[in-house]
Amino acid sequence: MENERIKISWDVCIQCDHVFEARRSDIVIINKEDKNCFTVDISGDSKLNEKESAKIQIYQDLTAEIMRMWNLKSAQVIPIIVGALGGVTRKLGDSVGKLGITLRTAFLPKTALLGTARILRKVLDK
Repeated sequence: MENERIKISWDVCIQCDHVFEARRSDIVIINKEDKNCFTVDISGDSKLNEKESAKIQIYQDLTAEIMRMWNLKSAQVIPIIVGALGGVTRKLGDSVGKLGITLRTAFLPKTALLGTARILRKVLDK
């Protein structure tokens, strides 16, 4: 639920004065009271650490622009990368903790494997 001091948007292209390669992250959380912003990007890949670094790098220009446009004190990129077989990076718990969310990463491998199995069943049954 959204309240007056926190604004949450998902899958929205952020209108900027400049052209950036990445302007659409999965979730943008703005805390108006604390004047900070979190850009959350969720994806899956086999090269988890490389993908995590790439996501942070690709959204750096956007976070700087968000800080400037919306007069914020801080803006951070929070990459959440889960591999098809359930692998996660070591920084995932810290990243999710910055959002104030408790996430039991022990369930991620099972959830990812079930999702992968579902996709394989759909493809192989055709």
